[in-house]
Formats: sequence, C-alpha cells, structure tokens
Amino acid sequence: MTGRKIWVLAGVAVMVLAAVSAQATSHVRIVRLSYTDGNVKMDRATGQGLERAMLNSPIVEGSRIVTGGDGLAEVEFENNSTVRLGEASEVRFRQLLINDAGDKVNEVEVVRGTMYIDTRSGKSDIYRVIAANGAFVVRHDSQIRFMMSGDQVQAAVFKGEAQLANNNQFVRIARNDTLTLDATNPAGFVLAKGVDNLPLDRWENERAAYQTAYSYNNYGYGSPRLSAFGYQDLAYYGGFMNVPGYGLAWQPYGVSSWMGWDPYMSGAWAFTPGFGYAWASAYPWGWMPYHYGSWAYLAGTGWFWYPGNSFNNGGAVMNWQATTPVVKGPPGYTAPAAPVAPTSGPRPAIVVGVIGRAPAYIPGGPVPPNFRSVITDHSGLLGMNAPSPGVAGLGNSYAAARNSRTAGLRGSNATFANGSSFATPRQGTATASGHVFVTPTPSWASVGYGWPGSSSWGSRGVPTQNSSGVSRATGTTATHSSGAAAPK
Repeated sequence: MTGRKIWVLAGVAVMVLAAVSAQATSHVRIVRLSYTDGNVKMDRATGQGLERAMLNSPIVEGSRIVTGGDGLAEVEFENNSTVRLGEASEVRFRQLLINDAGDKVNEVEVVRGTMYIDTRSGKSDIYRVIAANGAFVVRHDSQIRFMMSGDQVQAAVFKGEAQLANNNQFVRIARNDTLTLDATNPAGFVLAKGVDNLPLDRWENERAAYQTAYSYNNYGYGSPRLSAFGYQDLAYYGGFMNVPGYGLAWQPYGVSSWMGWDPYMSGAWAFTPGFGYAWASAYPWGWMPYHYGSWAYLAGTGWFWYPGNSFNNGGAVMNWQATTPVVKGPPGYTAPAAPVAPTSGPRPAIVVGVIGRAPAYIPGGPVPPNFRSVITDHSGLLGMNAPSPGVAGLGNSYAAARNSRTAGLRGSNATFANGSSFATPRQGTATASGHVFVTPTPSWASVGYGWPGSSSWGSRGVPTQNSSGVSRATGTTATHSSGAAAPK
C-alpha cells in the first residue's frame, strides 16, 4: 500500500461530532446479541464482570462482549446495523442513547482484536468507534474493519467512508483506504490506498449476505424496506399466517412435529439493568417473539407468536418488553415467570433446558447454518505482534493474510450440497447458491410464505418437506385480517 493525500473535512466532521455530543435525552436502549459461536463472554454492566454470553441477550449501555480464541459474535442494532467480532476480540458499548434530536447514538470502543461495523440502515443514526485514543465517525451505508493490537489500530474501509478526529484535523477514510493509528504517537498515523483481505472477512460477508437475503432484499418473506432487528431470523426459521381472532401470526418451522414443544423450554433468564431478569432464547430466531407481542396456543394450530402492534411503518415500534407474555397456553400449561432479582449481590443468568455450544433448533425445521465454515484459513487472525516497515506491531498479520488468499477464499474449495433442501445444509458445506444458508426463492412466496401486502399472508399450518426435500406449506392460504397492522 502506498501513502496518499490526507483529506481534511473539518466542516462536515465538526457537524457530525457535534451531533454525537448533543445533549442526550434517553440512555434506555436495548440492542441484541444476535449470534455467538465458540467461547463468548459478556459483561452485562451489572458489576459482576464477565460471564457466559447467552444468545439473544439484551445489551445495554456499558456492556462488554469478549470472544475467546475460538469465539465469534455479532450484535445487532434496532435498524439491522451490526457490530461483528472476530476471535480473541473485545468491545465495549460506551453509548447507546437517543439524543435530543431523536437520533440513535452508538459509540463502541474496540479494546482489542478484530471488529467489523456494518451501518447499512439508519441514515439519521450516529455511529462512532473509539480505538487507539482516536474517534472514528462511520457514515451511513458503510462496512469497515477495525483491527486493534496493543496501542495500534488499523481501520480498513470496504464500503462507504469514515472520518477520524485527530489533533483538530478531520481525516476522511474513503472506500478501499486503510488508516493506521498509534495511540502513543497520534500525529504519526498513516493513510494508505488499498485494503488487505483476511480469511475472517468471508465470515463477515456471509453473515451480511444472510441478512441481505432474509431482510433487505427478501420479496418472498417481506418488504426490502423492513428494518426490524431479528426479522431475518423470523424469515429463515418460520413463516407467517393469519389466525382467526389474532390476525398476523408467526410460527417456527418444525413445531407441528414436536408435540411437547413450548416457546420457553430452552434459554436463560439474563439480568438486564433497568429491566430485571429478561428472557434470552436459545433459538436463533428468538429475539422479536420474546420481546414484542404475545404467545398463544390453539388446538390444530399449535404454538404461535403474534406481534399485535409491534410492526408499524416497516419496522418494530419501541414497545420492547423484558419477556413476552403467554396469553393462552394449552390445558395444564403454566406460563413462565421471571425470577425475582436480589436487591444486592450476584445476579447470575439462570439456564433453562439444555444449551450446548451450537444454537438450539427445532427438529424438522431449518438447521442453523455453519457460518464459521467459510473461514478457510486462520493464519494471520491472531498474534498481531511482529513489526513491519512503517506500521509497528501490525504488519505480519496482514502479510500472512495477504499470502493466504488461496483458491479457498475465492470459493473454489467449497463443497456444494443439494441446495434444494431447506432443512439442511449440512454443517460446513455450501448450498447451490454458494452460501452456507439456503436463500429465498420466489416459489416459496408463491406457496403462501408471503408478507402482508402480497396476495396472501401465509398459510394455515406450518411447512413440511415433500419428497424432493423442498419446504412447502400445508393447508390453505388466508387473506388479510383487520386484527393486525401490516408493515408499510
């Protein structure tokens, strides 16, 4: 990479930083731990320090996420923007607030390791990354990788742009730029053209592709304008239908074949400051159905979740609740009650059911994709300590990554499975689409998996698999009911 001219954008950046520092009116915001793999720990800002991270745990201002040598994690904001952590990494959520202008302010500190920030949505939201004593303001619709080792950070821009506030200068980091900053020598930053590819980038891109397929560009399951966090998992793991008396409802695939299933049989009670114990579902789809709307059970239909007024204007309204109530259960069912938090002392998470290392799923439904399997080479991901010319302490990892751009990173080493089966792919394989997850197809929408606003809202019953392994809906389609509000 070669040096290049520094862009000084004082006027623009001053306005952005002024917006960040505006008087906040609310620090009560909840975001979601949307993905974990391997050893991941979490500090819930309760004073208890690090503990095991539970999938779908609520994250509040002051929380920390720490991944071990085999750990990967993702945090999703309300508008689908994400922060993703590689192995041996740590971040702290310094600010999660709404300022006096009504904008969401997200300030994340990279303590060590690799963090990606993907700000696809939320044009008025403010994203700031703190690393090596520098403040990086990330623009809307940007994808940036931060790698922090010791006192040094490298910010590589794949898409969009960022601005660094440095010694009263505001430095623009454009697409395909990499900036290196040393906290011990703030004036000695290096801005260079070019971005090195790392094996971990494939994992970041695969998670982004999954979100794109099932939330942004998914005409079969929903409007591409919908930006409600957790919606992509609803679309992948279940389908919508219309239930008389309830209106729009959602049901996880496979539940009809498991007669003993209930929505609260696997997860944990996680203490959340300001809310007490909240439910953290072990199911990958277990965010919106456990913090919005209600659960109910009907004979012949089974368990289903109905959002009520949680969908509005293409997203989720701010009616978050610690635990979704059960308004009607089967005969003899006792709805779960959150533990009472002690007034002092430890407030540990309380595990319910069996939670293994892999995400829970319902037999007969989709198997969680093995997103980790796309990382074909781990050389250069850890141990960024050896010096290199011009960038002390960060060079060898990037050189190793550059040398490891083998055919596997270009996809030619992928083992393709039969992509027609929704309930698979097998762990560690790609589908016919080239992804480890099955992508939506128009045929699925045509058999009744449509979103409100299409000719049908879904089907009575849940999907089954035909002889070819393709998921299909059973029963008949239902029309719009006035009992639920449809997204715009």
